[in-house]
Amino acid sequence: MSEFTGHLEGNSDIDFGDYVEIEMHRYGTDNEFYIHKVVGAFRSNMYLMAPLRWDSKPEFGEMTDVLNVIQCGVDETKVIRVRKSDCKKFKHPQK
Repeated sequence: MSEFTGHLEGNSDIDFGDYVEIEMHRYGTDNEFYIHKVVGAFRSNMYLMAPLRWDSKPEFGEMTDVLNVIQCGVDETKVIRVRKSDCKKFKHPQK
């Protein structure tokens, strides 16, 4: 079940069009943070847990703020849903 709002309630610091870093699982070495673009923000009880793996399956939990994101430069056609709490807002060094 999802509650679409078009944006997160209150004074959210992450919303549509922002970039976030999400931890990605790597085998045999330290995990890395990949940059993703936010294409949607709402509340849902279904999402992927971080660190993300290539075979990640959706988890079901309590209603929480989630982000629909696309992974920049890898597969920009696949939208994944992650918890907002697993994301860090990406600050471009030139801005």
